[in-house]
Amino acid sequence: MPKHFHEEMEDLTKKVLHMGGLVEAALDRALEALLDRDSEAARAVIEGDNVIDELELDIEEKCLDLLALHQPVARDLRYIAGILKINSDLERMADLAANIAERSEVLSQVPPLPFRPDVSRMAAVVKQMVREGLDALVKRDVAAALRVWKRDDEADRLFREILGEAIQFMRAQPDRIGDTQHLTGALRNLERIADHATNIAEDVIFMAEGRIVRHHVMEFHRVIAAEGGAGG
Repeated sequence: MPKHFHEEMEDLTKKVLHMGGLVEAALDRALEALLDRDSEAARAVIEGDNVIDELELDIEEKCLDLLALHQPVARDLRYIAGILKINSDLERMADLAANIAERSEVLSQVPPLPFRPDVSRMAAVVKQMVREGLDALVKRDVAAALRVWKRDDEADRLFREILGEAIQFMRAQPDRIGDTQHLTGALRNLERIADHATNIAEDVIFMAEGRIVRHHVMEFHRVIAAEGGAGG
């Protein structure tokens, strides 16, 4: 491939990592709004979502131009295809962070709910998944990608535990049902962000190994472990 193709690929990588940084910042701010009852932080996330939407379109156009103009093959083709999918996941994560912020804005106006420690634990797990997913993308690191995939079970478990506590709380205090539903709605969005981080991890494995592992990550993990490779 000509030199300018590789320069354009580097530019594409920079754009995606910039978008990932914006998404990570939006998630941090949305969780700050949720945990600290900060309506200003919530509003900043909501108003900043358009920037990420525009960047998604820019990255998609860049990918399509590279495919049409250079007809890449093998590793380069896998990389661009993976970026197209990751781009979509990142944009959706930003939308979900904005949804969390919208719920947080409402919750900041009502008395606190008694779930902060549990919410903090789930928030920490999902934030780590997003960070490791982006790190795995930078390094095309299969081991890091598999760690993200494994951590999704923990995010799901924490969400189920909080949901069970929330149901009991609503039975005991029916006057707080609406407020509690806003909280569980925010956490449902957080759980979906974890799912998108897992999608990114699976796409990193595709980029690095050329294997489509979605729905079959466990089998891939066993193969890697048997070979003495990543993800142990």
